[in-house]
Amino acid sequence: QRQMCIRDSSGNTHLQLEYVNFNELINFVLDRFDMMIENEQKNYKIRREFTKRDLWVELDTDKVIQVLDNILNNAIKYSPDGGVITCRLVETHNNVVFSISDQGLGIPKKDLGKVFERFYRVDKSHSREIGGTGLGLAITRSSIAMHHGIIKVSSKEGEGTTFTVKIPLSYIPS
Repeated sequence: QRQMCIRDSSGNTHLQLEYVNFNELINFVLDRFDMMIENEQKNYKIRREFTKRDLWVELDTDKVIQVLDNILNNAIKYSPDGGVITCRLVETHNNVVFSISDQGLGIPKKDLGKVFERFYRVDKSHSREIGGTGLGLAITRSSIAMHHGIIKVSSKEGEGTTFTVKIPLSYIPS
């Protein structure tokens, strides 16, 4: 394990970097969500579409788990009962690409560019019902940026939303 200090908008942040099998890390998180769904008797299904190849990435495990938790919590929160959440993991051009797609409400086109802003809420009335601070996606984007990665969102109202995270398989810290 090695430590790296990166300056972000809130000051210095330390990353506890270690080489991790990304497939196993994501499966660990998804297994936890499967159990949570089972325990709450919610009618959701998490579908996994993963590359068979093991993808090793140097990252801060806690920060990446926080990112996955946040995106999956949103997918479950905004999905209809009986919805399918599809998680994909592939490798492209020296990057790990992970996406989470839900069949939920979707995000209006006018709001898509703002979802990563601090405290921004797409639907204020619905947000009050289900709670949250409006900080999750801002923190998520910051964590991914610290790993020299990017996060994107695409959505169609009434059909669902996909968050896609791309992290380099290896990079040289600055």
